Amino acid sequence: MKSLSDRARSFVAIAAGVVCAQFAHAGPGVGYDVHLAIQSRNAGAIQGRGVHMLNDIVGGAWGNYPPDGPHLIADDPNFYAAHQVQFTADLVSTIPDVNFKGMIVLDYEHWWPCWEWTDTAVQQRWDTYIRTKRPELLAGKPSGEWPGIIQTEFKKEVRKFYEFTINLAKTLRPKSKVSVYGLPLRSYWIFNSVPQYGFDLAGYRQLHEQQLGWYFDLVDVICPSIYPVYKSGTPAGGQIHDPAENEAYILGMVSESVRNSRGKPVYPFFTFKYHVSSGFYNQYLNAINLRQGLEIPRQAGATGVAIWDFFYTQDELDGWQNYYDTVARDHINNVIYPGMPANFDGSTTFPTTVTTPPIPVDDGAATKPGEVPTNK
Repeated sequence: MKSLSDRARSFVAIAAGVVCAQFAHAGPGVGYDVHLAIQSRNAGAIQGRGVHMLNDIVGGAWGNYPPDGPHLIADDPNFYAAHQVQFTADLVSTIPDVNFKGMIVLDYEHWWPCWEWTDTAVQQRWDTYIRTKRPELLAGKPSGEWPGIIQTEFKKEVRKFYEFTINLAKTLRPKSKVSVYGLPLRSYWIFNSVPQYGFDLAGYRQLHEQQLGWYFDLVDVICPSIYPVYKSGTPAGGQIHDPAENEAYILGMVSESVRNSRGKPVYPFFTFKYHVSSGFYNQYLNAINLRQGLEIPRQAGATGVAIWDFFYTQDELDGWQNYYDTVARDHINNVIYPGMPANFDGSTTFPTTVTTPPIPVDDGAATKPGEVPTNK
């Protein structure tokens, strides 16, 4: 493995104590694995070509999750009863085996248990809800305190939804490991010394320790996103970014996940294609982005990597298979079994659990602070 760049090396120092404490999870000479999170109906035709992986990560926006915002939960006294019925139906139809031992990773991306990372439109709807439906919370309080009260109530409502839903999944499939995709909160820029959403690195770490500690106590596995939000290359310029920035981003995201994991497994979500907000959406990764996404999580102390995708057509599956065969397979084999070649076996397939197709979400991940995100 090549050494990290100077820019990323500073994050090694931050993470060093964490990684040392986590060697039971990963690191040179210690187990590190790659799982697939590909639940499209035709994914059972994927060929592993001699590399051992499990396609055992299942999830989705199950239940009555309202993308428009948690105000629709708070304003509906019957929400949780209906949500439980729908969530149970979604889970049972996707995972009929009550003894399922894989990972359930719920996908709720339109709002987060953090006010600052939540879409502005959702914030505005919640603000309107409190002012019109819950005015007693603001009555008698100085107007300068209202934003803090509104945000506190938002966080309480989102936490209630997460706790109810995660505990329901654990109850229904007690042998599985349950998580939510995208936490710790994704930031490319904070780990490149550029504050985002009002947080620098110290504030970001404090946010997760003090406001989101309940989440890391609650889940069984940590699943941050390290999707490639920029194409890395040299020379950098325009939409091509210095590989050192991507190194710092991945190392920072995974190190923070390990630091907050309470010793639980960490499986960052990665994909062979560029993020929807990258400017290269749906294009397959170059060798730099691929190598970084597979190797750096191991260096940062992750248990493994979860490779996500979804195929709507046979052509999409064929394209993924071709990229895997010609580019990704050997990289994956080398990161799981360093220095050990794998026999090319065309008959290896993966059992697949089918779930609902996801809706791509442009979360502004590739928007530099000071620019206008596409979704805000």
